[in-house]
Amino acid sequence: MAEYREIQGAAVQSLASSTGTIEGQIWYDNANGVFKLQSATTAGTWATGGNLPAGREQAGQAGTQTAAILAGGQSTPSYNTDTSFTYDGSSWTSTPSLGTERRSANMFGIQTAAVLAGSNSGQPRTYLTTTEEWDGSSWSSGGDLNTARSGNYSGGTLTQGVIAGASGPSYSNATEEYNGTAWTSVTNMPQNYGNGTSGADSQLDMNCVGGGPGNQTTNLVYDGTNWTTGNALSGDGRRGNKGAMPSSSSPGFVTGGETATTNPITTTEEYDGTSFSSSTAIPTATRDFASSNGGTGAAGIVSGGVSPSLSPSISNRVFEWTGSGAPVTQTITTS
Repeated sequence: MAEYREIQGAAVQSLASSTGTIEGQIWYDNANGVFKLQSATTAGTWATGGNLPAGREQAGQAGTQTAAILAGGQSTPSYNTDTSFTYDGSSWTSTPSLGTERRSANMFGIQTAAVLAGSNSGQPRTYLTTTEEWDGSSWSSGGDLNTARSGNYSGGTLTQGVIAGASGPSYSNATEEYNGTAWTSVTNMPQNYGNGTSGADSQLDMNCVGGGPGNQTTNLVYDGTNWTTGNALSGDGRRGNKGAMPSSSSPGFVTGGETATTNPITTTEEYDGTSFSSSTAIPTATRDFASSNGGTGAAGIVSGGVSPSLSPSISNRVFEWTGSGAPVTQTITTS
């Protein structure tokens, strides 16, 4: 029988971990005494994360799947909340409260340097211009928005951020950039949109996918100066959807929301850096989640939202997404 060295022209490497391996490589895990194969996922998958301490819909969230910050939102029975929590990939920890109770807010940045801007508060609703900044341990006031709004798209970093559009008090195309101190009005979106998926790692490349009015499939891309139209969702239009779209050329995903006929939905679409295609459904039909907008769309997290199949319908569930093509280490067994 031919040996691996004769077939491949090289011996199997003996390694302590998968660091430095490539897709398709067989290696010997000398720490555990087994052979392993470095491969990649063939389809997007969902896993259950650690539940939120309490149900939330329309909260703000930023960071990554293993280092997130969530704040505000609507709970049961409160219309608005000011509480915030951090996530370490398995559980949530209570952190200092926001300065103002609010919901329908978006956040951008990372777990230790995030911005919450755009929201409403009270009943009847008051639309806010106030911005709050998170430094990893406390919230402080930032510069006020030029246009009060909620349900907007957002992306970027604490010192180079951008928000666009809104779903309240009416659908809007207003776009503003943040420099860590003040907001500046810039080129407006081509149309009025809000309440969809965004989440850019850069102020210079933000995708705004789905949303209203109605139920859109649209993908609008901001490059720091101008807007262009990217490839649209492949299936039904939706609003109240969430996910992660780090850039117009990197992996991302959009999930949940509501269509013209179904509220909410489980449908997930995966973005491969060029176009959207149908992927694995989220376990529970949900709309108006919070979703982290940093890191990579191949490893996202959505939190809370509204799921009428649950009681109470404002959910505390967390789902973690792993997109196709993500690295996977498999143990080779023999029989």
